[in-house]
Amino acid sequence: MALDINLLVTGMRTKLFLAFFVVILTALLSNLIFKRLIIRDFDEYVMGTREDRLYWVLASVEGSYTEKGWDISALRQTLHWAIMFGYDAEVRDTSGKTVLTADNVFRTLTPTMQRTMEASLYLHEPESPLEEYPIYAEGKEIGSIYVRALKRKGLIAEKEAVFKQRGRDFLFISFLIAGGGALFLSFVFSMFLTVPIRRLKRASEKLASGDLTVRVRANSKDEIGELSQAFNHMVETLQREESLRKHLTSNIAHELRTPLAIMQVNIEAIIDGVLPADKERFEDIKAEVLRLINLVSAIEDATKAEASFFKKSEYIRTGLRDFLEGLKEAMLPLFSTKGISLLLEERDDFEVSMDVDRLEPVLRNILSNSLRYTDKGAVWIDYGKGKKNFFISVRDSGRGIKEEDIPKIFDRFYRGKGSEGIGLGLSIVKELVDAMGGSIEVSSKLGSGTTFKLTLPL
Repeated sequence: MALDINLLVTGMRTKLFLAFFVVILTALLSNLIFKRLIIRDFDEYVMGTREDRLYWVLASVEGSYTEKGWDISALRQTLHWAIMFGYDAEVRDTSGKTVLTADNVFRTLTPTMQRTMEASLYLHEPESPLEEYPIYAEGKEIGSIYVRALKRKGLIAEKEAVFKQRGRDFLFISFLIAGGGALFLSFVFSMFLTVPIRRLKRASEKLASGDLTVRVRANSKDEIGELSQAFNHMVETLQREESLRKHLTSNIAHELRTPLAIMQVNIEAIIDGVLPADKERFEDIKAEVLRLINLVSAIEDATKAEASFFKKSEYIRTGLRDFLEGLKEAMLPLFSTKGISLLLEERDDFEVSMDVDRLEPVLRNILSNSLRYTDKGAVWIDYGKGKKNFFISVRDSGRGIKEEDIPKIFDRFYRGKGSEGIGLGLSIVKELVDAMGGSIEVSSKLGSGTTFKLTLPL
């Protein structure tokens, strides 16, 4: 029996040693491969950046050629940029005659600019020999540009070297840590954590590949179970945010396109002399600029509303009627300008706990919305309370909302027929009310007005 136990212990030790050796060897190989990939990817990134700049120089040189020949001013500017990008360049025509060189351009620069460039480049120490690139204009060869990279000095070169060295140091340290803890971690994780961790790993890989529908089963109530629940919550949040991002990006692009296009057409028509540069034309352009400003402001408000979900609420006890009276007085000038009455119903005052920073913009938005769609009559503010909640309602005598449109009015960028806004105000209202733990109801009849009712906890 003792022999059997010894053999069993020896076998276990052998297996653990082999497992340890395999883990160390795998870690070593992985680190070496990872190191090679990192350095290679970094070098490819640097080279890709340089190639992008080189193609920009080539394209700009070709753009410097006109029907009348070379535009020396434009070509000079292009070669100036070529030097700044770290290239020595020389442009020759089809006969081989030099049109302009980077050295000629450099000599025409101010002493200050020359010193600045000499501080970052070895201007007379090329990194590679000259390479020829043919230049074409409308399919016809017009000459060649000879380009070679210059050696860099200063912070950029140092940072590249530091990045590579830190990458090597990081891989070496990570290898030591992996090797030192491999025996203990392989035993513990294989016993208790292998299965759930593998599930999370596979789910993470799917998430990294763009699959936002992935979920992890959280059967246990230990730390792994909590981690799985946190992972699922994170994915749900990402899914929601990705949906909002796509929707918001699409709508923003759509909303920006129209005023920009109108401004472009008007400006081009003025430049071409098709339209006169009179006050009326500039008023049209100004109107589109204001439309863009309003859109950007609304998007900023929407972003703040979304951020309010993560902001700690600050509730204060205050008299509801006093609060509404102050709001009424602040909004009254806008209503008076349009000839619309703003009335506060006569009710007894009572104290409530409210988040003023959120509730005030909600009510201002609703009141502004009521004013916009009310042509005559009045807007009434009412309030009251129950056992656990209080309510504030805003009723107007305006145009009303079609019954089929009511479920959509809180959607971002939704605008019903005849809408004068950009479709963000009520979506902001809904998000702020949700953040306060309340609810909002809408009742309306076309041609007879609309009522918004907020219900919030006392």
